[in-house]
Amino acid sequence: IQMLSVQPDTKPKGCAGCNRKIKDRYLLKALDKYWHEDCLKCACCDCRLGEVGSTLYTKANLILCRRDYL
Repeated sequence: IQMLSVQPDTKPKGCAGCNRKIKDRYLLKALDKYWHEDCLKCACCDCRLGEVGSTLYTKANLILCRRDYL
């Protein structure tokens, strides 16, 4: 997971979680997609994965936290 700073002159990117434009100061990049901090969540337990340095896992095209992956 990468946290990126949004430059004021760049076109807003679409969030992979909610499909809305990301107009926040920061956005997350995971799995080559962009996310609001609150939208990057585990598909099973809904816990937030947007913490810097967090690890996420994928299984059957689902994004999972460590606990639900194991």
